[in-house]
Amino acid sequence: MKKYWWQDAIIYQIYLRSFKDSNGDGIGDIPGVIEKLDYLKRLSVNTLWISPHYDSPMDDNGYDIRDFFKVAEDYGTMEDFKRLIEVAHANDMKIVTDLVLNHTSDEHPWFQAAKDPSHPDHARYHDYYIWHPGHVQEDGSKKRPTRWISWFGGSVWDYNEATEEYYLHIFSKKMPDLNWRNDAMRNELKAMIQWWIDLGIDGFRIDASNHLEKNWDFPDDEPGYQHFSSLPKHHDYLQELADELFMPNNLLILGEAGGASKEEALQYAGFDSNEFNMLIHFGHVWVDIDDSNTLTPGKWAKGTVKLSKIKEALSHWIDVFHEKGWNTLYWHNHDHPRVVSHYGNDDPLYHERSAKMLAALLYLLPGTPIVYQGEEIGMTNVDYQSLHDFKDVEVFTEYENFMRHGASHEIAMQALRDRARDNARAPMQWSSSDGAGFTAGTPWMPVVKNHTRINVAAQEKDPNSILAWYRMLLALRKEDAIAYSYPTFYHLDKDDRFAYAFSASHHDYYVVGNFTQEPLEFIPDVSLEAMDLWAANTDVSPGELGPYETRIYRTKK
Repeated sequence: MKKYWWQDAIIYQIYLRSFKDSNGDGIGDIPGVIEKLDYLKRLSVNTLWISPHYDSPMDDNGYDIRDFFKVAEDYGTMEDFKRLIEVAHANDMKIVTDLVLNHTSDEHPWFQAAKDPSHPDHARYHDYYIWHPGHVQEDGSKKRPTRWISWFGGSVWDYNEATEEYYLHIFSKKMPDLNWRNDAMRNELKAMIQWWIDLGIDGFRIDASNHLEKNWDFPDDEPGYQHFSSLPKHHDYLQELADELFMPNNLLILGEAGGASKEEALQYAGFDSNEFNMLIHFGHVWVDIDDSNTLTPGKWAKGTVKLSKIKEALSHWIDVFHEKGWNTLYWHNHDHPRVVSHYGNDDPLYHERSAKMLAALLYLLPGTPIVYQGEEIGMTNVDYQSLHDFKDVEVFTEYENFMRHGASHEIAMQALRDRARDNARAPMQWSSSDGAGFTAGTPWMPVVKNHTRINVAAQEKDPNSILAWYRMLLALRKEDAIAYSYPTFYHLDKDDRFAYAFSASHHDYYVVGNFTQEPLEFIPDVSLEAMDLWAANTDVSPGELGPYETRIYRTKK
C-alpha cells in the first residue's frame, strides 16, 4: 500500500476566534496561533486545521465569506497568515484551512451584484446563485417555492424585492447558496483555491461538501433535506476539483458527509477514489437523542448515551476503510458539545477520569486523529445562564422554535447548554486568570467559570493531568505506528464497557474501559499473562473496573 504524509498526521483543530488572542481585543487571532505552536508540538501535533480565517461579517463565525482573498481583520493580516505558514513549515507542521464552497456571505460582491438589477455586473453574477420566482396565488401574493427547511431552522427561501425572486440558503439567510451548475462560478472558485495553494496551504477541510448540488425540480416537500444533500451530481464537482487541484498538489483533503453509505464513503475517500483523502463522518456523534422529546426535538433532545451505538459506528468505519481507504478519529468538532460533558462526566469527581477514558478508547484506534482545541485538557460545556451569553446564530433560531413547541425558558436554556455549538466555541482555557489566559481584554464570548480549575497552566504542572495523558497517547501513536493497526472489538452490544485488542509495530495491546460511574466486573477478553499494565487512569483493583476506569495493557518487550 502506498503511504501518504497525512496517514501519519496528528491533526489539531483550531477554532480561530476562541483559541488565543494576542492583542487584547477579546478575539482569537493568527499571531495567537503562532504563539502557541510550541505547545502544540509538545502534543505531537504536526497538522493544524484552521477554522475560516477569511474576511466575513461573522453572521456564522466566518463560514459566511465576504472576500476569499482577504484575512478577517479580527484575525490579523495576510502577512500574519503567511508568517503562520512559514513558522509552521519550519517546525515540520502542515496547515489545513476550511474551504467553504457551498455559499458566500450576502455581503460578497457577487451577491451584491446578483440581487441588484441596476448593478453593472448583475447579468454576470445573477446566476452564480440559485433563484426561483415563487408561486403566485389567487390573491396575487407570492408563495415560497417549497417548504424546505434550513439546517438553521426556518425556510431555505428569502425574498429579494429588487428581482422579485426568492434566493436559496440552506443555512443562514445571510449565506446564499452558490449555483454549482454555473461554469463561470466554478472557474472563479478554482482560481481562488489555486491562489491559496500557491501561498503554501497543505490541504483543505471542505465545508458542507455534500450539499453542492440541489434538486432543480424543487419538489414541495418538508423538510426537504433530500433535495439539497448528497445528490449524485455533487461527486462530479468534487472529482473536478480533485483532478485539477487536489491531486496534482499532494494536498490533504478532509470532507464531511453525514449519513454516507459504505459505497458512498469509498466513492468519497477510497484509495481508488481521489475526491477526498479522509471522510469526517458523524455516526458516533449523536447517539443519545430522545425521540420522544417534542419540546426541544432533534439533536437538542438529550437522552441516554448508547455506548453500543458509539462502538458500532467506530467499528463500522474502521471496517469500511480497512485496506480500501483511511479512517478518521475524532470525538467532536466546533459543531458539537464537549465530549467530556456529552459522553463522559464533567462532575469534578469524575471529570479527569472520564476525560482520560474517552481519550484512551478512541486514540488507540487506527486512522488519523483530529483533536479539537481544549479537548486535551477536558474542557466542558458552557455554564451560561443568560440567552445573550450565546453567540451562535443557530441558538436564537432554535430558541424561538423551542418556544413554539411549548418549552419553558428553563427547558430551552438547558437544551442549549447541553447541545449548542457554542459549547465547543467558548474561549480556550490557558490559565486561571480572569480572561482564562485567552485574552487580556474582554472575551468575545464568556469564558466557562471552571477555567479557574481546568486550564493548561495548572495541567502543565501536574504529571498525571489530562494534558499529560493526551501527550502520552499521541506520542505512543507515532512510536508504535498505531495508525496502521486493525483492532478486534469485544462486547459491541454492551452499553457499559468498551474493549479491544490490536497488534502494532512493536507491541500487542489490550484496551478496556468502563463507560459508567458504577463499578463493573473485570474479566479480561485476552490472556494478560504476557502483558504488562502499561497505563491506567486510576488505581487498579483486581477483578473490578472502577467508575470510568480505563486500562492499557501491552506485551512485555
